Amino acid sequence: MKDEAFKLFRSANREHLHFLWEKAKNDELDGLDAEDRRLAETMLLHEDEFFNVFEFADVLHDREFDPDTDVNPFLHITIHTVIENQLAAKDPIEVFQFYNAMRKKKCSHHDTIHLIAAILVPLMFDTMKHQKPFDNDRYVSMLKKYKSRKPNKIWALLDSSGNV
Repeated sequence: MKDEAFKLFRSANREHLHFLWEKAKNDELDGLDAEDRRLAETMLLHEDEFFNVFEFADVLHDREFDPDTDVNPFLHITIHTVIENQLAAKDPIEVFQFYNAMRKKKCSHHDTIHLIAAILVPLMFDTMKHQKPFDNDRYVSMLKKYKSRKPNKIWALLDSSGNV
């Protein structure tokens, strides 16, 4: 039963993302709520990478992505949007401080979002895998720890620690 509920949720989610993609590619973002607009804009930012998946999202409702070999475009844009929301709300404030520190180091907006995701995602997966609350203190601590470093050094540290 739990599996069936997940499949229904995934199908509805992908149909909704397909709807947002149609709005985005036709420049019809007016009237969308803030969350949907941000998702649609994020899809446009990733158009070159994921065009075909977005184009057929409504019929890819049962497509599973192997986390060891595939990038899940739906998860990718969702996480990207979560981080955009954190930045907009400045919550946690450390994500905003980390973002500003990376931008001062000439890291692009998009690359900075992906760098934050590289810090956030392992914590999210740990939460899901062990069915425990998200460790916000660890997230904040990592953002503080890494904000004084250069982006390439952060990537190297994350790669060497197995967090990416």
